[in-house]
Amino acid sequence: MNLNAFFRSTKFRVLLCVLAVLTGIMLYSLKSGAHTDYLTRALRGVTAPVRRFSASVSGSVSEKLDTYYQSKAYRDENARLRQEIADLNNQLIGFDDAMQELEALRDQLSIKEKHSDFELSEPCKVLMPLTNDMTRGFLIDRGEEDGITLNSPVVCADGLIGVITEISPHYSTVTTILSPELSVGAVVLRTGDSGIVEGDLRAAAKDQAKMMYLDEKSTADAGDLIITAGTTGLFPYGLPVGNVTETGIEDTGLAKYAIVAPSVDYASLEAVTVLLDFEGKGESFGE
Repeated sequence: MNLNAFFRSTKFRVLLCVLAVLTGIMLYSLKSGAHTDYLTRALRGVTAPVRRFSASVSGSVSEKLDTYYQSKAYRDENARLRQEIADLNNQLIGFDDAMQELEALRDQLSIKEKHSDFELSEPCKVLMPLTNDMTRGFLIDRGEEDGITLNSPVVCADGLIGVITEISPHYSTVTTILSPELSVGAVVLRTGDSGIVEGDLRAAAKDQAKMMYLDEKSTADAGDLIITAGTTGLFPYGLPVGNVTETGIEDTGLAKYAIVAPSVDYASLEAVTVLLDFEGKGESFGE
């Protein structure tokens, strides 16, 4: 309701005039006393329609004022509730961040329990996947200022994720074992057969990698665990890489291959750890 417009309206001016007339009559009646009863009754009869009109206008004004103040109360209450919801949402975001940090620390503790010689970075938050990258590459929120260097292995409690391939002071790019750009010396834990795990675009479409150069007589089979060989100095020995899903013979007929499902679920990664140092880092087999 626009009160300014009402106060400027003809209806409001008429109401003021009526109130002025009634006030004058009341004052005159008080001054004249009982001798004016007849005149007062006559004036009351004459002004009755005016009083009814005045009462009608007053009721309308009162109703509109009530509506205005009720509406304002509703708006104030709505604003208060919105602020409470915003505060609760901020608390939920803070709680979620705290839970993610706790999970990341638990993950690091699990790594430390298995590999006490590892020097680990602070937990690194996975910021975003690389655009249109079917090999699951992604960006993390740690870089050179955090002691991270190129080709550092990236892991979680489930096993090897990949390596650092690009770096800036505060951010790094992780290339995963699903990428054809990355080769990892690996061993079939059960049989001891060695080979190279590399990304293969056909396998990457199913979130899998390929282990090549297995001996043609290898008995590696579905379900076998593949671990890092630790022979190049780029990766420590014993990190889980994945499990064999199928095997076959290369087209040359001279070697066997295995398709490997990674130990890590890339789609659910929220935090990772970078290996800053480990026993045998930079030392190739035989050195």
